[in-house]
Formats: sequence, C-alpha cells, structure tokens
Amino acid sequence: MKIRLVTALMLVVGTTACTSLFYTNQTPLSGQMEGISRMMTPTEDPATGLYGYLGDLGVWVIKPQFKSAQSFSNGLARVKPGNYYGAINPLGQWVIKPVFSSSSDCDEAISSIHKGRMAGIELWYAQDPATELYGFLNHFGEWHITPQYENVHNFDSDGFAVVKVVGGGWGAINRQNQMVIQPNFDYSYKAEDALRRLKKM
Repeated sequence: MKIRLVTALMLVVGTTACTSLFYTNQTPLSGQMEGISRMMTPTEDPATGLYGYLGDLGVWVIKPQFKSAQSFSNGLARVKPGNYYGAINPLGQWVIKPVFSSSSDCDEAISSIHKGRMAGIELWYAQDPATELYGFLNHFGEWHITPQYENVHNFDSDGFAVVKVVGGGWGAINRQNQMVIQPNFDYSYKAEDALRRLKKM
C-alpha cells in the first residue's frame, strides 16, 4: 500500500516538480497528502548546492531549487528560493509567497494558517524593494495594506500599528488602514504613547 502511495506521489508531484512553482491560497492539505508529506525529506543536491525533496524511494519529488528547505509540518514547509522565505505544500505549490525577509516572520505566518486564522487578522510589515516603502503582508504573503509608508511598526495585539507617512509625521492605523491617530507626531514613541492613552479610554 505504501509503495502504491509513493508511486502516486511521484506521478503527481513529479509533474509539478518539472514545472515552475505556482501560487495557491489553499490551506494546507490534509488526510492522504499530509501522510505523503511525511515521506518527503529536504535534501541538498551535491551538484548544485540547492535543496529539494526526496521521496522514500530516493527519487526527487520536488526538484532541487531552494537555497534552504525545512521539513513539512501539517502540510506546509518553509523554503527559501532566493533572498526571501515562503512556504509550499506537498505538491510544490506556493501557499505563502516567498516575500518574507525574516524566517521567523514566515514561521509565524505558517502558524497563523495552521491555527485557521482569517487572512488579514495577523499582519507583518515588509518593505517593497521597488519603492522602498512599507506595507503589511497577510499570512499568504499578499499585501493586505499596500506599501505606502516611510516607516512602520508591527501591529499590536489590539490591531493597531504606528506608521510614518511619506514626508510627514507619525500616527496610527487599524487593520483596515484607517488613521485612528493623525500623523502629526515628530517621533514614533510619541505616537505610541498617544495610542496607549487612546486604548485606555
């Protein structure tokens, strides 16, 4: 039975491995595919120095293409194809786009998906390399708030973030990108103090 399962995996995943990875917003696979993911081992290809995933028959089921790769857990594995981290499912599909500069932020995004959070409840700040402006990513690695700020701090547990507008001062926004404190403070700590006072009211 296990041999047939691995053979099926080679046919399905092998087809994916021969093409470029594509994006999906699907949550981690469960059931049989979760069992298959436990048969996949992240392994370095000595010829290229890149990592892929070997099946239990010692055959590449996801070809070597990553600078680093972690083991699957609950249907997701953190990988790094270039300078950024993302996460794939056992079919080699991107569930979290490779846009996180921090591995810990990517791990938190994976955890958010595993917990069944709605996209946009937990957010992570990131800088857009093209504009050098900051925005906020959801746990799929998509822009929930597009890059538009000169500087930002992460959202707190109450759903507020201190931000600096371009050419202006510091204020605070909610998860819907609505200004709850106008950006008229010279320093971030002054906006944070004002936010703390506001939340106590």
